Amino acid sequence: MTSTLPPHLGASALDRALAAFVGELGPESVVSEPEELRAYRDPYTYSESDEFDASAVVMPTTTEQVQAVVRIANEHRVPLWMFSQGRNNTYGGSAPRLRGSVLVNLRRMNRILEIDRDLAYAVVEPGVRWFDLFDGLQEAGGDLWPSIPDLGWGSVVGNSLEYGIGYTPYGDHARNICGMEVVLPDGSLLRTGMGAMEGNAAFHTYPHSYGPSFGGLFQQSNLGIVTSVGWWVMRRPEAYSACWARFRGYDTLGEVVDVLRRLMLDRVIENTPLLNRGVEIDADGNFSLDPDGEGWSARFALYGRAGLVDAQFAVVEQALRAAPGVEVVRRTFDTADLTGPANHDERVQRGIPDMDLLDPRMLPYGEVTGHLDFSPIGPCRGADVVRLEKLVRATYARHGRQYVNGLYLTPRSALHISTTFYDPRDEEQTRGVFEGYADLVREVATLGYAPYRTNLQHMDLVAEQFGFADHAQRRVAERIKDALDPNGVLAPGKSGIWPAAYRR
Repeated sequence: MTSTLPPHLGASALDRALAAFVGELGPESVVSEPEELRAYRDPYTYSESDEFDASAVVMPTTTEQVQAVVRIANEHRVPLWMFSQGRNNTYGGSAPRLRGSVLVNLRRMNRILEIDRDLAYAVVEPGVRWFDLFDGLQEAGGDLWPSIPDLGWGSVVGNSLEYGIGYTPYGDHARNICGMEVVLPDGSLLRTGMGAMEGNAAFHTYPHSYGPSFGGLFQQSNLGIVTSVGWWVMRRPEAYSACWARFRGYDTLGEVVDVLRRLMLDRVIENTPLLNRGVEIDADGNFSLDPDGEGWSARFALYGRAGLVDAQFAVVEQALRAAPGVEVVRRTFDTADLTGPANHDERVQRGIPDMDLLDPRMLPYGEVTGHLDFSPIGPCRGADVVRLEKLVRATYARHGRQYVNGLYLTPRSALHISTTFYDPRDEEQTRGVFEGYADLVREVATLGYAPYRTNLQHMDLVAEQFGFADHAQRRVAERIKDALDPNGVLAPGKSGIWPAAYRR
């Protein structure tokens, strides 16, 4: 049996809880052997560390089983930590923030419950991966596209609840959610939005509710376990062009950001442009890592009627070429063709998932390579983007670390994601990377920036930066947490929100 215990719980009390889980789910759905639990560790912390070890894993397959798990947890005061696929390794993977938590593994809840081709939405459980959603939409006729992130193995629900980003015009994944089913901390069931009315036909087509809308309470939170969501998808356009711009230098970076912002505000570009430093893009759109490189690339796409896409590209090309030294190219595809988009950039903006970014040939330590992403949000204005990028670069340099930087642009905000690579088998190297991350958090806070999400080790530190009115946001979150979850069983410490039992 497990050798890891949660705080405030003895071995006999945990054993009674595990027996209750087995009685409800069956022995094949409860894991507590230490060797098996190693697979659920944070893969990018020091590989021999047990700091974020779980005490057990339970694997429900239905909403009713999730409700039973939560009720048992309350009865025995067992902390739970939920994950959908648990594949976002740079933020902790499937590991819990509180050592000794029981993991609620939702991978077996992997059904696509509905696809509505007329209204362009799907209803999915948390175990549905991007690969699964893509395949399901293809089987339903192929006239609907998903927006997807860079890696296809993750969960649609998990990524969207964590404010994930994709690359079609539906790239703000949190906004694609329309109607959730949620197991609350007492084991009861809630449907958000119009789903609060039994049989409401607009459950997955209208995102708000009558009266207060509670969907946002379950984004990046520990207030419930989401067991299904409605998720909006995109109708297949007539034409699709994958576009790139290449240039050098900070002055040009600022100009390119300003041009792209104006084009997005004018709705000429409607997807999420991605700018990279440290990634070389060749003329065919193939990429390779070059952390010491000074060149930048910008990737974006155009969609719609063929004539409209041609006209849009002419506008984009003229605007970008006005900046010094900018080269602009594109490739246009038949939108029914799944094989034409030949590289990762072309596929991901077309909604075709892959795993190319985990190609071991690109990683300095092969398959075991760890990477830690730092992801502050700022305004989408050239001068602000350059100022933050220079600060981040100087902080990495002070720690003697290379990094690859990506800028994800919306019409009004810029998400800076920088990645540094390391060997998680090396304790000293790994510790240095995480200490450098803490410095990054404090440095960007001096300019009024903070990450939009973070890894397990830094959740409290990032939460501490949101200090307006004596941390009013955190205090409100704690009051809601204590009201809905008085026993503190759901994901203690998630996003820096601790229930009363653990707050000290």
